[in-house]
Amino acid sequence: MKNIVKCFLAFAAAASVATGCTKGFEQLNQNIFGVSEEDLSKDGLAVGSMLQQLERSVIIYRDGTYLDSDYQIMYNLCAETWCGYMAPTLSDGHHAGWDVNDGWHRRMFTVKYEYGMGAYKDFAEKAEELGLENEIALAKILKVTTMHQVADYYGPIAYSQFGSITNLYDPLDQVYGQFFDELDSAIEVLEQVAASGARLLENYDLIYGGDATKWVQFANSLRLRLAMRASYADPQKAREEAEKSIASPYGVVESNAGNAIIAASGVRHPIYTINVEFNDADTQMGASMDAYLNGYNDPRMFLYAKPAGDGKLHGVRPGISPSAWTNYKNPAGKVSAPNAGIYKITWLNAAEVAFLRAEGALKGWNMGGGTAQEFYEQGIKLSFEEWGADGAAAYIANTTAKPAAFADNVAKANASAPSTVTIAWNNADSYEKKLEKIATQKWIALFPNSAEAWAELRRLHYPVLIPPAKNFAEGIVNTNQGIRRVPYPVSEQTDNPEGYASGVAALGGTDNAGVRLWWDAKPFNN
Repeated sequence: MKNIVKCFLAFAAAASVATGCTKGFEQLNQNIFGVSEEDLSKDGLAVGSMLQQLERSVIIYRDGTYLDSDYQIMYNLCAETWCGYMAPTLSDGHHAGWDVNDGWHRRMFTVKYEYGMGAYKDFAEKAEELGLENEIALAKILKVTTMHQVADYYGPIAYSQFGSITNLYDPLDQVYGQFFDELDSAIEVLEQVAASGARLLENYDLIYGGDATKWVQFANSLRLRLAMRASYADPQKAREEAEKSIASPYGVVESNAGNAIIAASGVRHPIYTINVEFNDADTQMGASMDAYLNGYNDPRMFLYAKPAGDGKLHGVRPGISPSAWTNYKNPAGKVSAPNAGIYKITWLNAAEVAFLRAEGALKGWNMGGGTAQEFYEQGIKLSFEEWGADGAAAYIANTTAKPAAFADNVAKANASAPSTVTIAWNNADSYEKKLEKIATQKWIALFPNSAEAWAELRRLHYPVLIPPAKNFAEGIVNTNQGIRRVPYPVSEQTDNPEGYASGVAALGGTDNAGVRLWWDAKPFNN
């Protein structure tokens, strides 16, 4: 981290990057938008180009600046695998069995600081110089959107002191406190902008085209997401922040028209590239998604993945180590591949918000007048609508369908059905069974937003997943509980020893994949 900070300070002072910076940070210093310093003083370009960099940093995607390999290392080989969405079909598949690989998992840490925090610093300084208070509020929202992923991967992070020579880490509860404070202040400012009808950098905003009302709704929804994340660790604060979001005069995202999506014409989703173009398929649909989508006969399944040669959906169980991957990585059809038509990166969708409100209503919180069942069913309907799937009403009413047993492609890693949870809401169910329904359907609807899906899996312990065929981290990661966090990059021990020590201390003295984060406070049933 200290090397990153030194690079940032050098860039800010002299518009050049010191020797030893990472390749990614060198990209940050390049004028990738093709504008000169003179141009940056005209017509909003001073912060407009920086806004786009902030937005592209939330979930890295290929746009001529970032690479699909960044996405693969940050998401596909980490959260996307650990949350049960996908499984790698690489010669070294141990990562899927919780044998974490520093060369892969460190990229969420380094890239997000380089592009996310670095871009925010640049933006805030320029906007402050120009007196653009409203735009700074927007940048705060983007910073929280980016950096909560880092905090939810690792735990304590350098946040309040980022940019100083010594980057001490803030404990995770304090990081979340800063997230809430920043969102509260930003929403207060942008509510006034929305009321005036003004727009923010509309020629540069890749998400909402400068629509302040939509940004307020997104910020409220993000605050609701983070409030629910904290609900087992600090129930009182969580309820306060969640109900505050609902009480806002602009509310939260309620329709797919408000989904936060970054897209580009002709750009493939990185999962498609990883699955089809990288080494004849580096990843496939995971066994858990196979079990749930097949068991429910989910109409979204072939919108999420392509059918195999037998017309069915087949996944791969993580943690297998075959002598040859031929039976598992044939993009012509033996296993599933993400649909080539997904050309967008979704940060947050209306379905997720509906499921968050369903959980809040289940807890007895004021979620805006609806019941847990109403929000739950609305979440399913919104997801079907988002994906263009038919049959939502019949799906919601299905009382018998359950997750299916998993059949391995060569019958060596079969697994029994992970759960008996059904779809239709039943008011006679226990609180925990209702919670499992909400969490399971939210997990399906979040696909492929894996950072969020993995965080919610750890928080709620649902959906129940098919465990890896082999646990390569026995003694560190409990087979029944799964990986709980990502260890800090090894380089932090030498580059930022004081910061690293402060982070480990805030974790309780241990830095490994089995340590539970502050918000990961729900008791286990096993």
